[in-house]
Amino acid sequence: MLTAKVKKDDFLKGLTQISNIAGKFHSMPILSNVLLEAESGRLVLSATDLEITFRAFYDCEVPGVGKITVPAKTLSDIVKGLGDGDITLTEKENQSLEIAADSFTGLILGSSSEDFPRLDPLQESDSDMAEFSSDSLLDAIGKTINSVSNNSSNFNLSGIYWIKEDKDDEGETVRLVSSDSNRLNVATMRPRNIDCFTPDQGVLVSRKGLTELKSLAEGSDTVKIAVNGTNQLACRTDDSVLVMRLLEGKFPDYNGLLPEAPTVTVELGRREVSDTLKRMSPLNTTKFRVVYFNFSQDCVLVSTENPEVGHAEERLAIDYSGEDFIVGFDPRHIIDALNSIRSDRFRVSYVDQKTPIVLKAEDDPGWQCIVSTISPKDSGRV
Repeated sequence: MLTAKVKKDDFLKGLTQISNIAGKFHSMPILSNVLLEAESGRLVLSATDLEITFRAFYDCEVPGVGKITVPAKTLSDIVKGLGDGDITLTEKENQSLEIAADSFTGLILGSSSEDFPRLDPLQESDSDMAEFSSDSLLDAIGKTINSVSNNSSNFNLSGIYWIKEDKDDEGETVRLVSSDSNRLNVATMRPRNIDCFTPDQGVLVSRKGLTELKSLAEGSDTVKIAVNGTNQLACRTDDSVLVMRLLEGKFPDYNGLLPEAPTVTVELGRREVSDTLKRMSPLNTTKFRVVYFNFSQDCVLVSTENPEVGHAEERLAIDYSGEDFIVGFDPRHIIDALNSIRSDRFRVSYVDQKTPIVLKAEDDPGWQCIVSTISPKDSGRV
């Protein structure tokens, strides 16, 4: 029967991520459980919602091998309240698990491991996986996750598109692309062993899967990633494996959505623009949500008007000497974009009022955000 002695900090780290996956499954209560497997010299934790599977494994003392499943939330809540140090887990009669630490002893009623869904074997080798820096991975996900479509009818836009590309000016890269039909974000990464990353035709990863991948990356310096067959993305760190089922939708050719060469490019301050838009946000409602940038000699007039609430404007100094032009957009799209970059300044490229604007930033190479515009005529503004 299962008996294992693990360090609290390591154990709680795995339980925290498992709790995000093992939710409340009324039709399949077993999916709310975590599977504990004590093997020779290590303990393995597993959770799945049948779309995403997470496993964490720890080298530890294992006096007795065995398997048991217990409610993930109950186990996690108990472990959180324990003091620092080692925790001893012992399987007891009637499918129950004893948790002991210092002077504390608790018992959780569980279920047989036979009731838990059968999982694919652990991928023990990571030699055939591309290695991504966690910093670059978190940066790329942060720049694209906000523009994933929430519209259930746009199934092919309901995730982040991953594709390996080889362009003359950049060489081989992995791009993350997302769109909600009103904006499109592109972020670029250059992992080690990029030849091991195989989806030349691209794969679509769910928002929930990317959220779990973010949690995985936040606890590690690097994450090794590969596409398993045609329908799974496998992600691995030193002590964890995350496997998610890929979405079946076909993402549109994003290169065909990029605007033509701009007629004008203007550089703006990230914080200055972001603060201005946030000051105007109380005037933006679901019915009236548009902000205009009126570019003229050496300044841009930012304005918004809501006939049910009021209006506001603010003038920002810029280095611009071209022809006057005005462009409008949903301010949330710009705020999301500016919150995701590290650059102090960014560039707005403009073609005409019928074409989306393009945002880029020097300190965020490989990133661009394409935002649909709203002309004064479309909004009823004269």
